[in-house]
Amino acid sequence: MQWAQQISGQTARVYFSDRTAAFGAENTQDKTDGVQSLDADKAVVSNLLKALEEAQKTSKSQSVQDLRDKLNEVRKKLGEEKFKAIIEALKKDASDSWLAFLKALFPELFADDESPSPPAPPDIGGGGGGGGGGRVNPENFGPSESMSNKPITEGAKYHDYQPDKSVRGKKPDNIWSGFSQGYEGNCTTVSSIKAAMQHFGQDPKDVFKNVELKGNTYEVEMHDGFKLKLTKDELRMAAREARFKGDDPTLMTNANFMYAASAKRAQMEGNSGSPGENDRNATRSFKDALISLNDGEHSREGLHRLGLKDHYRPGFQSDFARGMVGTYETNAHSMAVIGNRKELWGGRGGAPGPGIYTVLF
Repeated sequence: MQWAQQISGQTARVYFSDRTAAFGAENTQDKTDGVQSLDADKAVVSNLLKALEEAQKTSKSQSVQDLRDKLNEVRKKLGEEKFKAIIEALKKDASDSWLAFLKALFPELFADDESPSPPAPPDIGGGGGGGGGGRVNPENFGPSESMSNKPITEGAKYHDYQPDKSVRGKKPDNIWSGFSQGYEGNCTTVSSIKAAMQHFGQDPKDVFKNVELKGNTYEVEMHDGFKLKLTKDELRMAAREARFKGDDPTLMTNANFMYAASAKRAQMEGNSGSPGENDRNATRSFKDALISLNDGEHSREGLHRLGLKDHYRPGFQSDFARGMVGTYETNAHSMAVIGNRKELWGGRGGAPGPGIYTVLF
């Protein structure tokens, strides 16, 4: 059996012999056959990974998605134990760039290399919202009141989203501290997710048109027709890179999923950003796409990546005053606005001042 994928005018072929068609079924012959079978499966996985790496370099999003689907299919048929053994074998004598590529794809297989909590992202951009991801001073945005007396935890461990168990139509109990931005840089995506949750409902199936989990892969369709696939491993990585904090595990899980979907769309579409940011590399890998969301975005990009282009418009202060939900941006920071009050890192601030207003409808 032969599988072929076109990449940059070249044809990367992965061959499956009759003997390896079962992808890891137990070999009942002698030990030599078992070793040969493992080598053959290793070659299949290696060829797929090399083709995927090349597709990411050439920014062919559909080729990348097709290769990811094929890789997930092979992983499922091999079984986790055998697949992990193959990755361990590929890690031996691998170059630094190849190891980085593998780690970005399979962070859970590099558990020993992971720090217990994610480090702060690099200070790449200038502002916190409209185009740069650097640090901003919360004191510049006025006072805020605490909205919770519950303990605040890191959101990285909340990534087990189950679409079939979700409750649709429920608004957040506490949109302020349930989840919030942990580090500066990704405020545009955070404010967009918060506003969308408050307007449509807190579950991804409220904000997106449809979400299904098939095996190890989520299939997402957004309201603007955009479709993507997201693996559980990618969701786990996104939960770490988002660096959310909060007091509501369900809300953090849902926010991490929407953040992951936003990053996947950035990887597939590209991310046009400012000089000095990682946006130009977003199509290179999912990890790069995540970094591109963490180093600042332009106004309304977060809402666009949630598929909501037909559900928002430029707003006015009077829209917020009469209760509309949306986002508010200055040249340094992006904030959700609920009940004519701006959200400030998990606290409730005052009314929005001069800036860019966007309302959901």
